[in-house]
Order: sequence, then structure tokens, then C-alpha cells
Amino acid sequence: MNVAGQNLADDKTSDSSVEEEKSAGQKILLTLISILPWAIVGSLLYAGLFVKPEAIVEEVIPAPINVRDNVFGVAHVSGDTYMAAGNYGKMLVTKDGGKTWTTRDAGVDVHLMDISAWDEKRAVAVGNGGVTLMTEDGGNTWVSVDSPKSDVANKLLKVHTYPNGEALAVGEMGMIIRSMDYGKTWKQLREENDIFMNDVVKVDANTIWVAAEYGQIFKSSDNGETWEELFTDSPNSFAAIDARNPQEISIVGLAGVVVGTTDGGETWTYISPEQSGMTEHMMDVQWSDAIDKWVAIGNKGKWMTWDADLTNFEPMNISKTDYTSHTEMEIVGDKGLAVGATVGSLDLKTKTWTLLAE
Repeated sequence: MNVAGQNLADDKTSDSSVEEEKSAGQKILLTLISILPWAIVGSLLYAGLFVKPEAIVEEVIPAPINVRDNVFGVAHVSGDTYMAAGNYGKMLVTKDGGKTWTTRDAGVDVHLMDISAWDEKRAVAVGNGGVTLMTEDGGNTWVSVDSPKSDVANKLLKVHTYPNGEALAVGEMGMIIRSMDYGKTWKQLREENDIFMNDVVKVDANTIWVAAEYGQIFKSSDNGETWEELFTDSPNSFAAIDARNPQEISIVGLAGVVVGTTDGGETWTYISPEQSGMTEHMMDVQWSDAIDKWVAIGNKGKWMTWDADLTNFEPMNISKTDYTSHTEMEIVGDKGLAVGATVGSLDLKTKTWTLLAE
């Protein structure tokens, strides 16, 4: 056979081998394809019979203060420890100046409007429905106690504590009540009438001042036995009152109103919003020794300072980004821990705001 014939024979043999290999491969592939559905069915059957699924559920722990919360009242206890109270019975404690908070069970679901503490163990809180709460273990447990109620309406707005277990609280229907045993029992100091008593301060052993709506002030010079009703030039209701000493007292209220005295209430000076430059509601006021000024805070991220002689008013924003409203501020040193729609710390010297919770 010539070379060409031999090569042709070799090519035919090679083609035949390739065909045989393709045929064997196709058979294997077809076999695998036919087995595959049964393998899938078998795997699923095995999984259904012998594999037990385990659900992995990650617990979502809500933040102590979320964006829907309003914290209405705050109390300094000692050092960096504060207590706070808010909507739907929210009770809070911080031991690091407000950086972190833990919740406590208040045992009620009404709005708690204010809180005040005598010491690290004993505190009292008040709120809607005339609710009065007390704790004797640093806020870990709260007990609801009886207090005087009106047949018409009940809402307690402010409470303040004083030495030897005394506390004063005020609210709706002219309510002024007092406890002398660390909040266990309460006594009504004045007959009810149709007016909101919005804040109270006791300036000495016998003198109590109450700031009310419609620009009215109530004074007792005999430790709550009798009361004198005073009318100021303010056309707007008052929201808060505080005393630097028995002689110097400031009151703030709606639409930025300020009323103050430097002679123990013999005369009162009305500062209009046009004079102070503040037109937003001011909801709390305190004296600051650190900056030697009165400090007020209120709606839409506004705050304001002025001198003891009721001059040099300076209205400001707490920050360029926080325009929320605040109901109370606790000043310790040169810092003010403010609560409301947000919780933050206001440096009174540098005038900087640090948001702690929202």
C-alpha cells in the first residue's frame, strides 16, 4: 500500500475511534441526565424527613430613647447621675451624664411630666391623671401613691424637692400639693379653681411662689397656709419660675415673656418679647453661677440668657441643626442637661450643644 493509502486507512481508523468515544460520552451524559431528577427528588425527600430547620431570630432591643419619645422632666441626682421621665410612663436613669440611658418600669402608662430627687435613693415623679410616684431605691422600682384629686380634671405639671423630705407639686385646676415624708403622702394646700398652676419654687422656710397661666402669680408667706393672688403686666401665661435667692426671681412663659423681681416680689418687671428679642415659648428657667446669668430654654431649639438685673438679654439657637423643643433643663456647673423632643447637653460657656439622644 502506498503512503497515501496507508494514511487514508489510518485516518479512517482514527475517525472510527473518535466516533466510538463520542458515543460512549453521550451515553454517560444521557445516563446522568436521566438520573439527575431522581437525585434531586431524593435529596429533597431526605431534607424533608431528616433535616430539621433551625430558625435564627435576632432580638431587636429598642433604644431607651427613640425619635417618638418626649422626655418632659429631668432631675440631677449626684455627680453624673440623672433621672428623667416622659411619655407613656417612660422612666430613665443615666450614670454618665446622659451619654447612655437605661429604662425603669414606672408601673404606669400615662405621661410623666416632671421628676425631682432628694438623694441617690429617693425621688418623686408626677404626671397626667394626677399620678404621683415615689422611689426609695434609686429608681429601680416605683410606687404609685394617693394624692389629692379634683372631680373636674387632673394633670400635675411640675414637682420640686426640698430638705427633710418636703416636695411641692402643681398642676391643673389650681392644684398645689405638698409631701413632707419623701412622697409617701400628699396634702392639698389651696382650694381648687379653674386655672393651671405651671411651676412652683420655695425660696425660704415660709415663702412659696407659684407661676400660673394668664400672667398670674400666687404667693404664700406662711408656708402654704394662706395665699395671695398677684397680677402682672404679662399678657401671656407663665411656664416656669426659679429663684437665685429670696430676693431675685425670674419667670418665663409663652411667646418669650419674662417677668422678674430683684426685691423679693415687692415689684415685678415685665420684659416684652420686643425687648428681649425672644418670641418663642420659654419652658424652663434657672440661674447659673457658672456664667452669672439667668438661662431659659424652650421651643424650636431656642434658649436665652440675661443678667441678674434683668438686662442684657441674648436670644440664641442651641445649634444650627437641632430645632426641636425642650421642656426642662438641669444646670450643673457650666453644663445644662436639657430634655424634650431631644436630649442634649448645652455648654453654657462655649454655647455648644451636644445631642445625647433623639
